[in-house]
Amino acid sequence: MFVLVEMVDTVRIPPWQFERKLNDSIAEELNKKLANKVVYNVGLCICLFDITKLEDAYVFPGDGASHTKVHFRYVVFHPFLDEILIGKIKGCSPEGVHVSLGFFDDILIPPESLQQPAKFDEAEQVWVWEYETEEGAHDLYMDIGEEVRFRVVDESFVDTSPTGPSSAEAASSSEELPKKEAPYTLMASKRLEQEGSPPPLWGAGVAPGCSQSLLAGCALPSLEPHLEERAPFASCLSWLQAEW
Repeated sequence: MFVLVEMVDTVRIPPWQFERKLNDSIAEELNKKLANKVVYNVGLCICLFDITKLEDAYVFPGDGASHTKVHFRYVVFHPFLDEILIGKIKGCSPEGVHVSLGFFDDILIPPESLQQPAKFDEAEQVWVWEYETEEGAHDLYMDIGEEVRFRVVDESFVDTSPTGPSSAEAASSSEELPKKEAPYTLMASKRLEQEGSPPPLWGAGVAPGCSQSLLAGCALPSLEPHLEERAPFASCLSWLQAEW
């Protein structure tokens, strides 16, 4: 999920910081510049790990600050494809389930990647997994705040650098604001199983080896009182595991 990325940058240290240690000033400036920023095709920068090399510092005419070329390693959030993570549901929409890791919110599970069969409840604005049993289907709601285990299947980087308006945009109405795009987005799937293997239950409260085929023979009628109260998805399944 987190990787170390080697970077090189020229850091400007203003004169009023000359009394401090050079490494401390450079570390502060690098974190100001990069922390919580997305670097295109690299990932979300978290914090400075270490400084590996400092080259000579220069003071240019007309500028009293020092300029130092720095080689450093930075902690970056950039999960690899097929990595399995655990987050919390931030919201649901017809586009799918939006998941948050706390520090990163641009994660989307599209409808075709949800546990099937699934439907979107327009009244509740949540996705529902129609869990099939021998006695019929039970609706398990994917409520906001519930934990979810998902697999990263794709990523998208968007260059959000400001650009000048084109002639077509200048001719159009100035009241129309362009849609803001996230610079870094993860596409995820709830289907964690490999092809040919039984599908695992969705939700962080269930052990990875506990599959739907195994739980199909459990005493599901005893689960109905919890389902009538529309038990949260993950807690409902963890309760079933404990009873089983």
